[in-house]
Amino acid sequence: MTHLLAFLLSLNTVAVADDDGKIPVMRIDATEHPPLQTGLETGRQAKALFPDIERRYDAHLAALFSPAAFDETVHKYLPAILAQLEPEYQEELKGVAGAWSLARDSTPGDGQLSLDEYRILNLLPDLGFAPNGSGFGAFGKASAENGPIVGRNLDWNSSPELRSLQAITVYEYDDRSIVNIGFAGIVSVMSGFNSQGLFLSLFGAEPYSPYRSVNMPDKGLSSSVFELRRALEKSSSVTRASADLQYKTYSFSNNILMADKRSVQVLEYPAGGIAQIRLWSSPLRTNRQWEKPQQIALVDCHLLATLPDNCKDANDVVRWQRLRTLAGFSATQPANGNAISALLFDTSNRSYEIFNDETLQSMVFLPADNSLYLYTAPVSGKAPLAPVHQPYLDLLAQNGESLDNGSKGISSIWLAWLAILLLLGITVWVSLHSRPPSDGFRDG
Repeated sequence: MTHLLAFLLSLNTVAVADDDGKIPVMRIDATEHPPLQTGLETGRQAKALFPDIERRYDAHLAALFSPAAFDETVHKYLPAILAQLEPEYQEELKGVAGAWSLARDSTPGDGQLSLDEYRILNLLPDLGFAPNGSGFGAFGKASAENGPIVGRNLDWNSSPELRSLQAITVYEYDDRSIVNIGFAGIVSVMSGFNSQGLFLSLFGAEPYSPYRSVNMPDKGLSSSVFELRRALEKSSSVTRASADLQYKTYSFSNNILMADKRSVQVLEYPAGGIAQIRLWSSPLRTNRQWEKPQQIALVDCHLLATLPDNCKDANDVVRWQRLRTLAGFSATQPANGNAISALLFDTSNRSYEIFNDETLQSMVFLPADNSLYLYTAPVSGKAPLAPVHQPYLDLLAQNGESLDNGSKGISSIWLAWLAILLLLGITVWVSLHSRPPSDGFRDG
């Protein structure tokens, strides 16, 4: 009996830890905690997962920067953005740093990480390393799900070290939870959602890599990746989120894919201007037409007719046309999770694929029940022949369904506990009925 009980308990342990092919999930209790404490807990958990996290991030920075470019970033560009960063995020960054073993000197490639290097890691999209990729959304009659469905491929310059540090961080506040789909210990957000079903994801929108090719403003800059996080903390809809994000000044042109429980939209921001909302029905330039009701797509440039034409990269032009071809959904043939997954994994048009060698993450999200399906590139960087969007359905303690709409079923954890309770009941029953009878009930 004892051995059987131990076996059932081991089943419960395996059910919790059996996450093959998935990245770690960090849960941070941010209820009534000051930002410094939140940062300390984030850093502690990240360090527990990856004891050499400082060395890995340092190696990634060395792969991105030349010594001269890094020195210029630290002394010229970083201070301009930090000057506008909200104090609570400054404190949170210090908290994470306080949980790690940081060096005084900033020298990428020396095997150590400094506070400035850690800050730069959080602000890479604002310092010229834009997150690129392809995005798509369907809603209304074009969606077969219980509400909108949205997908995004994150194409980003990565290294083995960065790929090894992919993680999901869930911040639990009093009134909502925030899910950051990113990297261990990085508190800024490139893609994420909240418990109200709001999804936000950042795209670069320059015709070429902007790094070092344009002069960044030296004041008044907002951090795009921290503004996304703030919008997730404050907003419950794309309408409110766009109002929060629209009038900020960012380093470079960008697009933001936005979805909630009702619709999918794109916020297109031209550097130095005011962001404009693109709906599926918005007028586009004559060479970028879109006639797909209740569907919307985006690549790394602007499509609105009211904005300058910056679609100069063949990669954007070809991928846009491919998305337009694949977006054939309608009321009679609506999009479901499998269809969006197949669209994101499309490899047509050699050298201009939607799913390509730089695809670091690919995600499908259903705002109606906050269901996330995520592919993350392996450490080797070589994608499997048949990539899969893994389900992450319990990030916000909710029920969900798999991409083929099959039932999720009863968790093996609960089955194990039911079995344990049943076994304990049997043990008690056997114990009571196997005792010798008392003197008054013995046979004479």
